[in-house]
Amino acid sequence: MLLENLSYVEVEGYLSEKDVVLIPIGSTEQHSPYGLIGTDFITAEAIAREVGKRMDILVAPTITYGMSQHHMGFPGTVTLSPETLISLIKDVVNSFLEHGFRRIIFINGHGGNINAVNTAFEQLKYENKKGIFQIISWFLLPEVQEMEKMIFGDKNGYHATPSEVSITKYLRPEAFQTKPSSEREEIEKIETYWPLNKEEFKKVYPDGRMNSAPWLAKEKYGKLIMEEAVRILEEKIKKIVKMEIL
Repeated sequence: MLLENLSYVEVEGYLSEKDVVLIPIGSTEQHSPYGLIGTDFITAEAIAREVGKRMDILVAPTITYGMSQHHMGFPGTVTLSPETLISLIKDVVNSFLEHGFRRIIFINGHGGNINAVNTAFEQLKYENKKGIFQIISWFLLPEVQEMEKMIFGDKNGYHATPSEVSITKYLRPEAFQTKPSSEREEIEKIETYWPLNKEEFKKVYPDGRMNSAPWLAKEKYGKLIMEEAVRILEEKIKKIVKMEIL
């Protein structure tokens, strides 16, 4: 059920029965020397597509860029400004609304997107747009966080986490042949203010990690964590599908 593989005639047929679409969104940003720059959109895309497959729900092409300004001190990172991301989300949602979609759910892999996406939703509602607009961040699901705690203890951290790196190892094992594999025993627990600009971020987190131990990542953990995220998302989306649109 990938939108990119359908014709407009097939989309018309889908809309005669359903009005829900999933939109994966992530970022293109550094994830320490241990992780992939595409981590956030790779995980969001894989999780969204698996949910769509199981629920027979349309999945839109992935938004691969996000609000990542604090990571711009690391080569390879690409960022949208908050203002640009808000406009992008509004345009995407308005396009789907025009065709008859009414339940538009963003499956998110990057914390830096949340404020801008929710602001876009608020602006759409200010403009009196009808429908259900949701952003669900797989990494913030309590059930996923509980599993991460069971596997990694207090070493998951907040960025370049062994959880997200595990999922990408499961999905793209070949990409890790050139990444470091040595383990490190100490994690410096740093507390600072937020938000940070790129210079501030790199001073506080010089190798890009945020209190995390990405060297603990394993493919087998990635499979377990992804399956849990998919399971919980299915439950949440079933509830959204049943909601009455006012």
